[in-house]
Amino acid sequence: MRCPYCNSDRDRVIDSRPAEDGAAIRRRRECAACRQRFSTYERSEQISVGVRKRNGALEPFERAKLAAGIEKATKNLPVSPAAVRQAVAAVESRLRALGRREVDSEVVGGEVLAALRDLDRVAYLRFASVYKGFTSTDDFARELVTLEGYPRRGPEPAGRMKPHG
Repeated sequence: MRCPYCNSDRDRVIDSRPAEDGAAIRRRRECAACRQRFSTYERSEQISVGVRKRNGALEPFERAKLAAGIEKATKNLPVSPAAVRQAVAAVESRLRALGRREVDSEVVGGEVLAALRDLDRVAYLRFASVYKGFTSTDDFARELVTLEGYPRRGPEPAGRMKPHG
């Protein structure tokens, strides 16, 4: 590894720890020539996955785009950044576990919906409304009935308004 300060290739690792929810290793290094410290990240090389969009276009899978969609759905909800990172990692892991070089965008959307269903039901409905193209309150009502058919994995977050009944 070349030092970013002096370009020497003599360094030593002074600390290693997992990063990115175990998907990478962060190594803290010290250059033997100039004594500057710097960090490097080691990741396993993964096959590239393409996402086949509804219009037929093929785009490379982008973890950042996946994270942005989940973050947007959970915005202003009591969902921790760590829980969002775990959801992103879980969706990416399930997509890569398929072992295919290409997946349909519907598969990606379905995995995101499954992750959000367990994470936060309001976030699930937000994402579903865009992903499934809701055009009326009837669409929300139908999806809510479907959503309520799934068992809750944990208690509903505090502060949520309960329906009158």
